[in-house]
Amino acid sequence: MKDISNFTSSFNINKTSTYSLSLQISQRGYTYCILDSYSKEYVAMKHIGYGMELNDENLYDKIKDNLAADAFLGKSYKNVDMVYVTRKSIMVPNPMFDKNRLKDLTSSNFEVTDKEEIQFNKLKSVSACNVFVIPSYITTLMVNTFPEINFYHQATPLIENIIKNCGEELTVSANFYYDFIDIAVTEKGKLLLYNTFGYHNATDALFAVSAVVNRLKLDKKTPIRLSGYIDDKSEAFALIYKYHANVSFARLNNSISFPFNDVPEHTFYNMMTLPCVL
Repeated sequence: MKDISNFTSSFNINKTSTYSLSLQISQRGYTYCILDSYSKEYVAMKHIGYGMELNDENLYDKIKDNLAADAFLGKSYKNVDMVYVTRKSIMVPNPMFDKNRLKDLTSSNFEVTDKEEIQFNKLKSVSACNVFVIPSYITTLMVNTFPEINFYHQATPLIENIIKNCGEELTVSANFYYDFIDIAVTEKGKLLLYNTFGYHNATDALFAVSAVVNRLKLDKKTPIRLSGYIDDKSEAFALIYKYHANVSFARLNNSISFPFNDVPEHTFYNMMTLPCVL
């Protein structure tokens, strides 16, 4: 994915205290967008790719350099939300959730290293908590820059959005990253399934979507909504579209203006909807 740096003519660096900043950080790059909370228009978007998956030491240096070099990340904002992209997460039903036992809840699903800390998001629309990990050096850097920052896992806005925007309709929502896909299925305000699938080629993408459809015995006409790093020219999209009858890309709510025509709005859909659903 190419780097992006877009700012509208209405962007005012002296008004950032009235703007909402949303960020997304992964081991492969960082992205942010700035929403004018008054006009409900996105006035800035930036994406920087790292070219490869970085290890902890190199990622720390990159993020530290990014924060220092980017003048817009040194400003104060009305609110700041950050998505950390990771496959290390687990959905825990509220009756089973105990914030004092987070290590026990995660231990049977993935390893938490001494460089990571456990975070959780309480889902508004589902009686569950999304438990995940973030490297401690990232939370430290970000809190030092934005003391009031909120941390989220990428599945949190995915699930909240699909329930809020699709309502009663049975919908499959698949969000693509570089090497994995998050898939959530909801109906009538309930989360029927959430899972993560490894993804390296178009066949993997088709398998992931079809496996969910087949597991839940869904009709081939069930709406499938795609977001993230996929477009209508990709082989993955062509295969999914070939075998499923109702495939589309996620769209922002009509109340929000997204003026950057060179960036498909579904690409960073999860991050951009943070101020609206959380």
